[in-house]
Amino acid sequence: MREEKRIRFLTVLFWLLLFLINFGHGAGWSGVYSLLIKEIGSESLSRFFLFSALGGFALNVCLMFFADAFSNEKLVRFSFLSFIFILETDLAVLAHAASFSEGTYRFLLIFLAVLIIAVPSVYIIQTWNMINKAFSPKSAANVYPVLATASLIGSIAGGATANRLPYLLPAEMLIRTWALSIFAGFAVTFALKRLTTPNEKGETPVRNENDLVKNFAIGLKYFKASSFARHMGVVFMSFWLVCTLIDFCYGKMLDRVYSSAEEIASFTGAYTTAANVAALLIQTFVGAKLLKITGVRNGFAVLPLSQIVCFAVMILSPGLMPVAATMFMQTLIGMSVQSNSIQVSFNIFATSVRGKIRTLLEGIINPLGGVIASLMIIGLERMRSEASLPIEEILPWFGILFAGIWLSYALGIRKSYFSEIRRTRRIGSERDKKDAAEALEIERQAKLR
Repeated sequence: MREEKRIRFLTVLFWLLLFLINFGHGAGWSGVYSLLIKEIGSESLSRFFLFSALGGFALNVCLMFFADAFSNEKLVRFSFLSFIFILETDLAVLAHAASFSEGTYRFLLIFLAVLIIAVPSVYIIQTWNMINKAFSPKSAANVYPVLATASLIGSIAGGATANRLPYLLPAEMLIRTWALSIFAGFAVTFALKRLTTPNEKGETPVRNENDLVKNFAIGLKYFKASSFARHMGVVFMSFWLVCTLIDFCYGKMLDRVYSSAEEIASFTGAYTTAANVAALLIQTFVGAKLLKITGVRNGFAVLPLSQIVCFAVMILSPGLMPVAATMFMQTLIGMSVQSNSIQVSFNIFATSVRGKIRTLLEGIINPLGGVIASLMIIGLERMRSEASLPIEEILPWFGILFAGIWLSYALGIRKSYFSEIRRTRRIGSERDKKDAAEALEIERQAKLR
C-alpha cells in the first residue's frame, strides 16, 4: 500500500512537471517564433532550421558523455537554469535592438532561437528518463496516457495564453511566461528527488575524463548492435525531417498571410490550443486502451500514414489552412498514439543503457533529419527559378516520399522489438527482465498485430 501511494505521488509530480514544461513551450515558443519571423524574415527560415538541428545535434552529442553517468535530476536542473538564462538573454537583446548593427542583431536572434530549440531537448529527454525509471511497462500502460494529458493540458493552456496575451501585451511577454514556468518546474524536481529510490536515481560516479569517453562509446556500441535501436533511429530521423518540411511551409504561409508578430503569435496559439484539446480528448477517453489495441508497431505507423494523406491535401489545395491541418494531425497523433508507443519502447532497453539510447535517438539522430531537410530546402531555393512554383508548394511532394520511407520502417519494427526484449532478458537486471516480460505481454495481446 505504501508503494502504491508513492507511485500516485510520483504520478502527480511528474504530471505537474510535464504540465509546466509544455505550458511554457505552448506560450513561449509562439512569442519566439513570431518575433523571429518578423525580425529576420521568412527568407532566413531554411538556415534557421538548419542551425537549430545542428545545435540540437551538437548539444546532445555532449550530453551522451554524461547520460547514465550523472543523475537525471541534476541534468534536468542544470538545463532548466541554463534555459532560463537563455530566455532572459533573448529578452535583453530584443529590448536593446538599437545597440547592435543589423547583422549582429539578426545573428544574435538566430543564435538564441537555436539554443531555445536545442536546450529543451535535454530536459525533456532527462525527464522521460526519470519517468522510465520510476514506472514499469505494466504501470506505464496506465500511467503514460495520464502523463500525456499533462503535456496536452499544458500545451492547451500555453496556446490559449499565446492566443490572448498578444492582444494585451507585447509578444515578448510570452517569453517571460516561459521562463517563469521553467523556474516552477525546477522547484518540482526537488520534491521528486525525495520520492525516488536510490535505484531510480541512477547515480553512477564518474571519476575522470576517460570514464566519460567510455560512457559515450558504450552507448554507441550498443546502438550499433541493436536492430531495434537502429529501426527507432530511422523513425526518429524521419520524424524531424518531415516535421521540418511542414514547419518551413507553415512559417512561409504565416508570413504571407499575417503582417505582425502579434497576429502570428495569436494564430499559432489558437492552433496549438485546438490541436492539443483534440489530443487530450483522445488520451482522456481512449488513451489507456490505444496501446493495447495498436501494439507498438502499429502505433509507430499511424503518424507517417496520416502525414502522407495530409501532404496529398497540401498538393491539391495550397494555402495556410491545409498546412495548419497537417500540423494539427502531427500534434494530434504524435502526442497520443505515437507518444505512447515511443515511451513504452524505451522501457525494453536495459537500465544501464536506456539513458544513452534515448539521448542518442532523441538528441543526436533525431536532429539529423532536420539537417537533411534544411539542406534540401536550401538546395531547392538556390536551384529554382522565379517562374517555378513557390517552394512551399514543392516540398509536399518530398514530404510524401520521406513519409513513405518512414512508414515502411515503422511497419518492419515488430521483429526487432521482440529481438530487443529477448536481449534485455539475457543481459539486464532483475527489474529489467521483469519490464521486458511485461512489454512482451502488452505487444502479444495487442488486437492489431
